[in-house]
Amino acid sequence: MITAAPMPAWKDLLALGASPLADDATLAGPWAAGSAGAAWYSRGAFAIEAIVRGWARAHGNAAPRFWLPDYFCNQSMAPARAAGAQLVFYPVGDDLRPRWDALDRMAAEASPDLLMLVHYFGEPQDATPALQFCRRHGALLIEDAAHALAPSGCIGAAGDFVLYSPSKVLPVPDGAVLLVREAGVLASLKQDARGNCAPPALPWIAKRAVQKVFPGAPLRILAGRRSQRFDEDAPARSLPPERALSPTARRMLARLGPELSEFAGARRANARALRVAWSSAPDGRPLSGDSKAAPYRFVLRFKSEDAAARAYDRLRRRGCPAESWPDLPPEVLADPGRHASAIRLRRTLLFLPVHHTLPTDAIIASCGP
Repeated sequence: MITAAPMPAWKDLLALGASPLADDATLAGPWAAGSAGAAWYSRGAFAIEAIVRGWARAHGNAAPRFWLPDYFCNQSMAPARAAGAQLVFYPVGDDLRPRWDALDRMAAEASPDLLMLVHYFGEPQDATPALQFCRRHGALLIEDAAHALAPSGCIGAAGDFVLYSPSKVLPVPDGAVLLVREAGVLASLKQDARGNCAPPALPWIAKRAVQKVFPGAPLRILAGRRSQRFDEDAPARSLPPERALSPTARRMLARLGPELSEFAGARRANARALRVAWSSAPDGRPLSGDSKAAPYRFVLRFKSEDAAARAYDRLRRRGCPAESWPDLPPEVLADPGRHASAIRLRRTLLFLPVHHTLPTDAIIASCGP
């Protein structure tokens, strides 16, 4: 069965009772190059919220002006909104890079306190211009590496904060790690995770076990879920109230961390095979060339929304869990002139799975052109 998310191995599920409960610093080792410390959360959205709350505590409970790229998932910012952040969405181009000329004009009116740079789909973006912009305007830089399997190239090299979300790229029930450049802010950040209950992992374990025992159509029938349209936003889901990393995720991450290099190689191989398969397709072109980075998804760009939607429907009928971008912030949709590229990206990009638990021949059979 082709799944959008990686599946845990039986050996990892069966070894949960014997796996160690590593401390935060030890657990963060595969991601923590160059950082002064790490704080773990159940979800990346709570890590972002912790930055907002920490900044506010350090500035007399003022609300930070938080700049993010306009091509961003709206639901993931709900905790930051609730924490009082003033969200401002800056434009990216069709290449997913910030339009620095537009940011300079925006900063002339009101500069940011926090600025986020996103390494989309695990592909490194040069953070040097972002760091220079932040230093000019007195802002802190957050590198969003939630799509990255691990540090690669320039990912994680410049940010005051760096966020990884292992639960997006590894078969674990929850888990996001926030790395900090200055040790002095670590205690403040950790208080937003400490003392909170960890999310229960048993439902996740049971679901994955059923998927492994009953793959394919039977599970889809039991789930009773209709297929989401390409142009349809993902259904709103409330985040769990638990902010701390679950013991189950902590144990699984301790086992999986040493294998990240192997996982990266498998992801690159799967993406390379899809790139070859789609290179001569009549519609849909790979967004990027071959890369040393481990991709989160294989991204296809289409000339129109209709072409992307037809490919999406065709692939879903063949059993490929093709995806579109979940949603865009309402502020972005309300200003299509300023955010034309982000809206165009939402309507023309299609995402295919490439994770390391999928055999390459199965991906090509289901997700090829």
